[in-house]
Amino acid sequence: MRLTNKWINGDCLTELKKLDAESVDMIMTSPPYHNLRVYSNDPHDLSNCESYEEYYYMLGLVIAECERVLKPGGKFIMQFEDYNYTLGRDNKMGQESITGDINRIMLENNFQLWTKAFWRKYSAQRAMLAQGNLYYRNMKARDTILAANVGFVYVYKKSGDCELIKASDITLAEWADWADGVWNIGNSGIGHTTPFAEALVERCIRLWSCPGDVILDPFAGAGTVNKVAIENHRSAIGIELNKDFYDLAINERFSKWDDSIFETDDGIEAMKERFNVELEKGKEQSTNAKAVKEEQKRLQQKKKDVRAEIKELEAQLKALGLKAKEIKEIKDNAVMDNE
Repeated sequence: MRLTNKWINGDCLTELKKLDAESVDMIMTSPPYHNLRVYSNDPHDLSNCESYEEYYYMLGLVIAECERVLKPGGKFIMQFEDYNYTLGRDNKMGQESITGDINRIMLENNFQLWTKAFWRKYSAQRAMLAQGNLYYRNMKARDTILAANVGFVYVYKKSGDCELIKASDITLAEWADWADGVWNIGNSGIGHTTPFAEALVERCIRLWSCPGDVILDPFAGAGTVNKVAIENHRSAIGIELNKDFYDLAINERFSKWDDSIFETDDGIEAMKERFNVELEKGKEQSTNAKAVKEEQKRLQQKKKDVRAEIKELEAQLKALGLKAKEIKEIKDNAVMDNE
């Protein structure tokens, strides 16, 4: 199988219209925030919207196109976080919740919330240092603000049904960790103001797509989703407006690949084989755990039986007229003999 890495420099709303309907298996992205960082001077850049009303309107247009190109039942994974006000930038403290507005836009465009995770990106200490709020001496009763070190990973499902495959591209050990609704993943990236952690992207791609699928990121930044998708045997489409970020991905990521990375023998059948191996491991673990539990149960019953026998012997010794002290000496000697 030959993978493809489609890397596009342009406005995502324009470029999405060029893609065929229902041609993408999964979408993963983190849209720019309104009026938080200057990503570019391009008027098409969502971060340059004059108001939240304009921002949500423009984001809605992009999501509508994403819905068109996504296959029925496909997953749209959006990473975002609430807007944190700062005194230096906003002359006030607190937060602006965008969860409700994003959910409304998704519902209006044929998506339903499927599941979600909370991404703990770094420690509270690091977040508070960045905000200048670490020092305990600055605490004010009734006015405490917690660290802004958590983001949201919302997984939406497009209406309709996709092919359901009884398999998974993750191991038992990974599932034991990833099933938790709180993900502790360090933030990292290359040369971008808001880097996308590769470990986070890999987790989502392997949880909600299959080898050979096509993964789309309409706000692709420095190409993290494309990189991780290809390295995990998926094809990728990334659209990035900022030419500097677009070039960064080529120079620091894609140009370092050997052409062999696009050739893979992986696929649905190979994934099923891996899954069956993990199932056998699970069965073995279950059998071993059951055996251990049965042995513990047997030992507990044996202890109960021994204690009952001891009590019976003590009763017999008392009936023979032995005193408690004498009985204790007999028990202590028996313990020493067994040791």
